[in-house]
This record gives sequence, C-alpha cells and structure tokens, in this order.
Amino acid sequence: AQMAGSDERPRGTVEWLRGFLAAARALPLHQPPPIVQQSLAQHFERWSRARAQLEQQPRMVPARLLFDSRQDLAVGGVRAAATGSGEAAHLAYTAEDGDLLLDVYDTGSGRVRLEGQVLLTGPEQARVFEVSVIAPGFSARTRQGDELGRFTLADVPKVPCQLRATNGVITIVAEVNLDASGER
Repeated sequence: AQMAGSDERPRGTVEWLRGFLAAARALPLHQPPPIVQQSLAQHFERWSRARAQLEQQPRMVPARLLFDSRQDLAVGGVRAAATGSGEAAHLAYTAEDGDLLLDVYDTGSGRVRLEGQVLLTGPEQARVFEVSVIAPGFSARTRQGDELGRFTLADVPKVPCQLRATNGVITIVAEVNLDASGER
C-alpha cells in the first residue's frame, strides 16, 4: 500500500525482491557434503591470510648519505668537482636493505635529471622500483624502473627533496639535496 503512490524505481525494487523470494522458494539450497564445507573454510582461511599479506604496507627504510662527489672528491685530493651541464654529481646512500645510487645531471634553468639505481642486499627481493620525488611545490614519479633497479626522473627542480624508492615490500627514503653547491 505504501508503494502504490511511489515512483517507478521503488516499485521496481519491490518487484525484483518478490521475484527473488519466489525463485528462492522454488530452488531450495541443500547442505553441501562435510568435505566441501571443510575445503571451503580452509580455502577462505588461506585466502584471508594472503589478502592480509598483500594489503600490508611496504616497510619504510631510511637511507643515509654515504658519498657526495660535490664535497667528498675535494677531500680525496681531486682538483675540482665540476657539476656543469652534462657532468654528473654522484650521490650514494646506504640503508638496511641495500644502497641507492644517484647521478644528478644539471639540465640548466634550475632543473636536473636523476638517473639512479637501487642495489638490494637480498637476492630474493623484488628488484623493480617505483620512484617518487617530493619537494616544496613539486612532485614526480616514475614507474619505468627495470629489473636491475635502475630508474630515471627528468626535469626535477634543483632543491632539497625527499626521494622514495619502493618495490612493494620496502620503501627506501632518502633526503636528497639537489642544489648546485652540494651543501648538506
């Protein structure tokens, strides 16, 4: 009686429910054999554990600067560490699960191109990385990493930033100073 005055959509829903109930009465469900119930319960338990593992967030691993060619070469007795156009500054970071190597190429107009590689210590770990750079007013990401852990990010501002490299299991986080002076 309440649906008599309503529009077409609620009446359609009521008709669908009536049809569903009629089909449910016509096709009663039977209890499956005990082995099927047991197998389904076991499968659901395995699926639940696997899903929880897949949904787990990658472990964050901080990296610390190990080498910066803009500063460390001068200490080693080299005449100068130039970072002009076409020449790279080399940065090496170390973390619990591996190392992060960066070549920083000055492209002019306050921008750099980053070419890097993640070298993991464990041979069983996933080697392809998604890399993102976050700086004030800027963010970029590349999913074009390869099986050797290499990646490239172009047109990144020459400012201090945070670089994150993740393979879905771990995320290596490095604070990177991309400015030309190389001051830490």
